[in-house]
Amino acid sequence: MTEDHPVANEAEAVAQASRLTDLHTLTQKITARQVVVRDDRTPFLWKQFEGKPCWQVDFETVSLRLASAIPGFRDTYVRTFSVRLDVTTGQLLGVTSLFEGQDPDLRPQPSGAEAESQLSGQEEIYHGLPSHPPRLTFLAALDTELTKGIGSPFLAKEIYGSYVMHSRSGAEPRAVWVITLNGLPPMPVDGPFGNTVPVWQRNHMRNVIDDATGTNLFATNSPQPK
Repeated sequence: MTEDHPVANEAEAVAQASRLTDLHTLTQKITARQVVVRDDRTPFLWKQFEGKPCWQVDFETVSLRLASAIPGFRDTYVRTFSVRLDVTTGQLLGVTSLFEGQDPDLRPQPSGAEAESQLSGQEEIYHGLPSHPPRLTFLAALDTELTKGIGSPFLAKEIYGSYVMHSRSGAEPRAVWVITLNGLPPMPVDGPFGNTVPVWQRNHMRNVIDDATGTNLFATNSPQPK
């Protein structure tokens, strides 16, 4: 099944989420249920996602294993990844892994409207969902981020992934994976007053990966949480 087909039942939802992410290779504890999207925070797309019926496929007790990691390297956390799929098309609406512990410096992602405002000021736009499935699975995109990006998925308390059509500074839109790592060890800041920047402004990173080439296009800690 490609991404332009309805997802009829739980089995099809699990199969589609597995194809798009490869997360089924890391756990056998997988469940699926229909939900309605609430409080979506994807910049530029949140309005069209809000209220949409979708399948949520949960991959539980996941410890990340990435192809480029040091052999035997263990993930810092045991994670649950929630994958959301459009019921009518099977398209990926997002991948989320939230932290279940306590960390006062771990701020929620900004609202979709706030993130959109910040990215618009930097000439970034998410144009919509690609009409074709990704060449890279979510795990492959995470591996690219590990080797070519900024921030280690193994050290992030939270991980967010989106597969979208994206442009920057007026360039032609292209299909990309957007991988946001939250709850990282705080990035150092140069200058005599660098460490006066609050930790919650320095402990997250968003990497944008070209799906066609596997190139990590850029990394930024924008948008900032409130």
